[in-house]
Amino acid sequence: MTWLFLLVFLIVSYYFIMKAKSKNIEKSFSLLSLLMFMLMATPIWNERLFDYIIDISLFLPFVFGMLGIIFGWFGIKDGTRAGFILINILALLFYLIVFLMGTIGFQEP
Repeated sequence: MTWLFLLVFLIVSYYFIMKAKSKNIEKSFSLLSLLMFMLMATPIWNERLFDYIIDISLFLPFVFGMLGIIFGWFGIKDGTRAGFILINILALLFYLIVFLMGTIGFQEP
């Protein structure tokens, strides 16, 4: 499963970012936005990395999500920008739901 997500990362970064006709700084911001999304989606594809991130700080995935939105905002001006902002917002909402379930939902009465 890990290889599948890394392969998707490489394919998306190559075809949608590197082949785009835009400035290099915009390409860099788009790659960083995609990387932040991959770090937000670690519970899906790599549990050990997710445990390591959570051990550092419980709020670090929120930071990754916000950085992904900011980098996506300064990324390639096309449907790519909207796509990266959207996937980072969805990943941030997913982690928010998981965070709220874990901290508030499973408390004993």
